Amino acid sequence: MASWYRQEDVHPYETVELIVSGIIPIILIVIGTFGNLISIVILLNQQNRGTSTNIYLIFLCLMDTISLYQWNLNHVMYTFTNGTKQIWGQSVFLCRLGQFFAFYTLHTSAMFLTFVQLDRACLLRSRWYKRKIAQPRIALILCAIILIVLFILNGFLFGLGFEYSIYNNSTGMDETLIACYYSLNQQLNDFFRFQYAWIHLVVMYILPFAVIIVCTLLIMKKLIVKQTFTNNQLAINAQRNRRISLMLLFMCLAYVVCTLPNRLCFSLFENQIVGYDYTDTIFLATNTLMYTRNALNAFFLYISVYGFRRDVRQLILTYWGKLTNKGDLHENNGNQHVGTMATLREPVRRTITTTPIKKTSQL
Repeated sequence: MASWYRQEDVHPYETVELIVSGIIPIILIVIGTFGNLISIVILLNQQNRGTSTNIYLIFLCLMDTISLYQWNLNHVMYTFTNGTKQIWGQSVFLCRLGQFFAFYTLHTSAMFLTFVQLDRACLLRSRWYKRKIAQPRIALILCAIILIVLFILNGFLFGLGFEYSIYNNSTGMDETLIACYYSLNQQLNDFFRFQYAWIHLVVMYILPFAVIIVCTLLIMKKLIVKQTFTNNQLAINAQRNRRISLMLLFMCLAYVVCTLPNRLCFSLFENQIVGYDYTDTIFLATNTLMYTRNALNAFFLYISVYGFRRDVRQLILTYWGKLTNKGDLHENNGNQHVGTMATLREPVRRTITTTPIKKTSQL
């Protein structure tokens, strides 16, 4: 793990650091919290939570929301108080809580995003998976297993952090300080610095990247290959599947683009970066970029899925009607209630066929 402490830098680095660790994190917290909570509310609709992919998306949005506050809020306070105050450094309890959630939320978020892509690829290519595995109940069990396993994996972080006292010559008094990410147990320190660094690399990067790449290739092979359809409804379903799969592809690409620079800086190029005026700027910028992805879920859903856009508008109209005492307002689109996009689907189009149509799987 990288040993890095922020210091006061010369202009213009301090100005850049104010932006990347003070202003942008506030924007990410506001946008990410609002977007993720709206996504959770819509995906929790009775008709939407009936698919496994949506279950993984719900947990992804939840962990992304928590993750936004862990790092960003702490560095916002540090930046605007010139390093005099930190949220997680005020007590040993907060120190241990902060260092645990720093890794736990990142790991769970990476795993849920991986399962979203894996679930989608399997739905498109396996009828057995669609019948036996792609069920909300099984998805909830898998999500619980992910949360428990990663809690056990990261639980040792509660053992790091301790108090120590120093004598301040200027005040003539003893001062109590908090040391986070360190332990008086040398074996625990060594495990965190060396073995756990590889565990973090596998859980956060290697495993998600490998699964995402394989699933993306399988999805592309399935959807991009030209297909012949016997009726208009099947063609519409195929088009919808392509659009939703492209949305998930962009979500995964955003994950790679946003997280890879952070790992390169802290793993491969740490020694080349540490010790310069721009050290803080680079590390802060890559951290902020990494957490940017946690605020983009609602954006990808909104631009890619018509049903999600419709339900967002309907949700806003409903709450606006309650605030203004006008009752429930509805869009005039023939669909008069919130939460009708079963598995985030498009409005039903009527087609005339001579044989029964079996619906394809949807997100």
